[in-house]
Amino acid sequence: MPVERDEAIATWRRAEARVYPAVMVNAALYEQYLAVVRAIVDELDDLRTEDDLVIAWNERRGIAAEVITRMAPSMGSLMDRDAVRDAAFCQRHRDITREQAKDLARDRLEQARRDRAEWVVLFEDVTPFGSHRLEMHVRTGHAIHASSKLDFDMPNPEFELEVVQLDPENGAWLLDRPPLMTSRRYATEEEWKVRIDQARTTFGRQT
Repeated sequence: MPVERDEAIATWRRAEARVYPAVMVNAALYEQYLAVVRAIVDELDDLRTEDDLVIAWNERRGIAAEVITRMAPSMGSLMDRDAVRDAAFCQRHRDITREQAKDLARDRLEQARRDRAEWVVLFEDVTPFGSHRLEMHVRTGHAIHASSKLDFDMPNPEFELEVVQLDPENGAWLLDRPPLMTSRRYATEEEWKVRIDQARTTFGRQT
């Protein structure tokens, strides 16, 4: 299921990134949209794993329409039901990731070792307003922590990158170790991505 899971998560994120900025121009619609998303998330509260969430997404395609019908928001007719559903699944996925961050990181690290992968993403949180990603070199524990942030009162997003040392056995952040590369900010997403690739090359070959 890993490929199907990754495709589902990407779909959820695209829906969230498309819908949030669109509805924020209308305060009433935004508030009702958030209420519907939260109600759908509550319906998904019993799902505890990423794979369970993907199964539910395939089996409960009409959940947004059901919730909108039940809540009857005054602007419900303006809501894209598929996008609302996918954004809610995105939020529930984010909740699961945060609730089970240590367990997910351990499982991903174990899978990476079985696959003999060089790098593994231990944690990733993406919202329309920013992102955090922690990617570890499996053998050394060198980890790239990349983040971005967008505020509506900022003219441009902020992009940040640092390299830290994790415990290669379990992926735990070794807080008593200084960063391998101190935090640096970049003005553009293009430069940020180039620097991430450079860090992956540099810290992936060190022992």
